[in-house]
Amino acid sequence: MSVPPYSDFVERMLLFEDTLQKPLPNGPDDIETILRIREAGDAAIVGSAWLQQADLLPLLRAGLFYFHDSLEEARRLAESPRGPLADYWRQMIHRRLGEFDLARQYGRSAGELPPFQLMLRLVKDECPAMARQINWDAYLVNALAEQFRFGETDLLPQLRFLQRVEFQQMYRYTWRTAMTG
Repeated sequence: MSVPPYSDFVERMLLFEDTLQKPLPNGPDDIETILRIREAGDAAIVGSAWLQQADLLPLLRAGLFYFHDSLEEARRLAESPRGPLADYWRQMIHRRLGEFDLARQYGRSAGELPPFQLMLRLVKDECPAMARQINWDAYLVNALAEQFRFGETDLLPQLRFLQRVEFQQMYRYTWRTAMTG
């Protein structure tokens, strides 16, 4: 099934090339963008798409906050939805917050999700550790982020690449699931 196009608002929020550069951000750099996301109504997020699963709307907004390093706001929004997809988003958020035990816990709860094989194919040429896996391995991404936190700065290019692919594919999957059921 094809993915309905993102709303104009979401497209504008995802145009930023300098995002997802920090595996462990201290907060957002662009407060004006964060304010725009806060102020956007649900209709702006959804646009002309037909929302089939309204319970995923908080994850779509949380994803925008995540993309712009406003992780505390992303965390608050990602608390209410239930299920494996929400658990995976919580795993991503807690990893970037440096809360690796919680990230692993949510990663286990999430289990395998449909975008994982595509995510693995997209990264295996750029990430030697991931190339050895048979599926996307969130536990490995957590371990790399934890190693980075404790001084292995040579992991920065890989982590940037991994989190960008992960975000793009998970946001796309969340959008498709919210709009097509």
